[in-house]
Amino acid sequence: MFGEFNSGMSTRRNFAVKAFTIAACLVMGSFAVSPSACAAECTGLPSLEARLHAHPDANAYADLGAWFYDQYKTDCAVETVRAGLKLEPDSARLNYILGLSLYTVGRMQDAVAPFRKSLRGDPGDTKAHLLLGVSLASLNRNQEALPEWYAVLKIDPTSMAAIDGLARSLIAVGDYETVIRRLHSISLDENLSLDLATAYRNAGDLDSATQVLTEGLKSYPDSDTLTEALVSIDAQQSRNEEATALAEKLAGRKPNDIAAQQTYLWMLEENKDDELAAPLARKLLMLAPHDINILYMSGILERRAGDYAEARKNIEEAVALDHDRNDTRYNLGVVLAQLGDAAGAKAQFEKAIELGASGPEIRFELAKVLRNLGQSEEAQQQLKIYQQKQVEKSSHELATLKSTEAAQAIKAGDNRKAADLYREACAAQPDNAEFPYRLALALHELGDSAGERAADEQAVKDNPNFAPAQYHLGYLESQAGEYAAAEQQFRSALKTAPGNIQAWIALAFVLSKESRIAEAQQALNNAIKLDPGNPQAIEVGRNLSAVQRQQ
Repeated sequence: MFGEFNSGMSTRRNFAVKAFTIAACLVMGSFAVSPSACAAECTGLPSLEARLHAHPDANAYADLGAWFYDQYKTDCAVETVRAGLKLEPDSARLNYILGLSLYTVGRMQDAVAPFRKSLRGDPGDTKAHLLLGVSLASLNRNQEALPEWYAVLKIDPTSMAAIDGLARSLIAVGDYETVIRRLHSISLDENLSLDLATAYRNAGDLDSATQVLTEGLKSYPDSDTLTEALVSIDAQQSRNEEATALAEKLAGRKPNDIAAQQTYLWMLEENKDDELAAPLARKLLMLAPHDINILYMSGILERRAGDYAEARKNIEEAVALDHDRNDTRYNLGVVLAQLGDAAGAKAQFEKAIELGASGPEIRFELAKVLRNLGQSEEAQQQLKIYQQKQVEKSSHELATLKSTEAAQAIKAGDNRKAADLYREACAAQPDNAEFPYRLALALHELGDSAGERAADEQAVKDNPNFAPAQYHLGYLESQAGEYAAAEQQFRSALKTAPGNIQAWIALAFVLSKESRIAEAQQALNNAIKLDPGNPQAIEVGRNLSAVQRQQ
């Protein structure tokens, strides 16, 4: 439940938008409110109304629209600015107020176009860039959001909101290396600490993630998000004692915070400390009787206590609240099996597998109910899958352990030991592209270019869409003067991660080496569009200009 960091955008200010009778007037055929009442509701400050009637220009409409917005009359603000846009459709200010009003009521999709129009008229408006970036990111259009964050940072390189937005969008598109490179040497606030830790964690460097969160909590000791993230990482690394101590501290600090209490309950449940967990679950269930996570954990505790009827009631309600959680489906199946409903249990286990449940336990439980239903052949097949999954689980745990030890060796400056440990990780989990890529980086430090190339090639073989290894291979080809091969690798990396600025710059460089200046300029333009102030892009641009002058 708490195993993943929140990778969405940073928490934005919640606007309390009042409901006005004007909304009823917008519904065709509604006679609940008279037109005169609607007109009265959208009557603004008398001086602004008088000015609008005397000089109905864009500024007058914008001032009245802004006044309505400040009064939380968002519908009136939208109506007013749209009237003004009929007179001046390209007005930057009117479009900004329209975008802001739509954004405030959660209409992110509708807010995008007016924010874009606003920026065409006023490209230096950092607020519009920020809000457009947040809108796009909230719609999972993070690739489109990247230029907005870079645009703000070109104007204000210290904007924490833009740095945070950029980091979260880069994480969303899988470019963890750029986040680490940008954040590891700057002063971090609470949000940026979480961003950097998330990037390290997703890149497989759990030690660095732990270090960032630990340092962050020194500056923000009351941070729920940093504490929960550190609890999650400790639990992932089976450091349950440390995770439970952190969760208990958080719960003690926030006795009335349901989320903080849930985190503690989760760790108690993970540790099977039912003596403490059961009364806490009952207390939280009284406070939040329809919270899916509390229902789910209460059901698990009741199942372990042998109270299957109560467990079934709570877990069934959790399933009803979210049909697509495989963990609730699995546990409902376990409860139904205990109650003798083998057919019902089978249906829940199969649904959980369909929803992505991949652990070995579910295959074992499914085999048991299939046997009870007389389906011996199917049960035997599930047992074979169970045994295979057990081997995979052990291999994954060993590979993760070796990778963690390797990261510690690199921090200690022992790249040779790190390389040996990464080789062990590769052997334990041969299809994970992350491990040979990390091996390649360690071998690079050791000057083993042949081994470095072989490791990168193995990473790409394991995952043909693994952009970091493709970029690294492109770098090696470029260093060897094999520009055509380098181009191919950089283009492959960009197909997977089109927001990778370094890959665009590197592509521009190798294209220039092949005297393909127009294509090089286009690649460079893509980098500059993403990050207008990038010093490497500027330098490559100067070189391209010099070449063009010589032609």
